[in-house]
Amino acid sequence: MYVLYKTVEMVIHEKILNGIKLTNYTFIEPPVVVGGLALEYHKVRSTGHDYDYIVSNTDWQNLKKLHPEKINLFGGKDEKEIDATINLRDVEVDLIKTLYQHNYNDLSKGSINYKSYKIISLEQILFLKTLDAVTEKTPKSINDQKLIVDHIVKNKYGKKEEET
Repeated sequence: MYVLYKTVEMVIHEKILNGIKLTNYTFIEPPVVVGGLALEYHKVRSTGHDYDYIVSNTDWQNLKKLHPEKINLFGGKDEKEIDATINLRDVEVDLIKTLYQHNYNDLSKGSINYKSYKIISLEQILFLKTLDAVTEKTPKSINDQKLIVDHIVKNKYGKKEEET
């Protein structure tokens, strides 16, 4: 008898694909995994309860037509004034057009590319977390900054940031 064990990587990929499947949409361009799922992929911390994906402009235009009532402009008047997200709360998926006005093309740079999705680079996550930590002083982003820096230092130097 053979027993199949799932690796950590397999579990993360299944989570990512499950989140994409929950959108009930076929993406034209592979979405970019951001947030907790990306941090889990990079072995920084476990993900939270939701799925966050940056989508291409083409996909955004299609998704807006499918979910006009679920667009969140974060208090702004339009997508150019502020960031825009489609919140699929019933399945806990956020489809994001921009974060701090950085779009799919910006945040795809240096990504790890798979057939049906991309993983944002650790450097890009640190960039986004820093923007949020500095402008909004969000405790979660401040904590994630520290975790990312500790992770980078540990992997580069084999020790934690506090030991330097």
